[in-house]
Amino acid sequence: MSNTLTAAEIEWMRAEIEDVVMADTCNILTITYTSDGQGGLVESWGTATSGVLCRIAPMQNREMLSGDAVQPFRRFKVTLPHGTDVSEVSRLEISGVQYNILGIDTGKGWSLNMRLEVEKV
Repeated sequence: MSNTLTAAEIEWMRAEIEDVVMADTCNILTITYTSDGQGGLVESWGTATSGVLCRIAPMQNREMLSGDAVQPFRRFKVTLPHGTDVSEVSRLEISGVQYNILGIDTGKGWSLNMRLEVEKV
């Protein structure tokens, strides 16, 4: 009995993850710079890819108490389909909220999905 998965089995597993786990969608944003007319640059974020399947979940198991106030979750894990074109210089937009990408975990043996650590902008 072989421990190696076939390409078809891996594709089936990826499809199952997308169907079962990824209930949300996101937009992948990229930055562009334009002249401000005074020697500087103005940055703007535009949608490079829209409607990408995803799942977002807070990294902490509870909100933090800081300065006598409850601080909302700021860091999250986002799951994207395998092979999604995204990098750490991109941003994600989920339900109208933008997130900076802090790291991308692609070091999985079967590469079934991508996991990103993100933080609210």
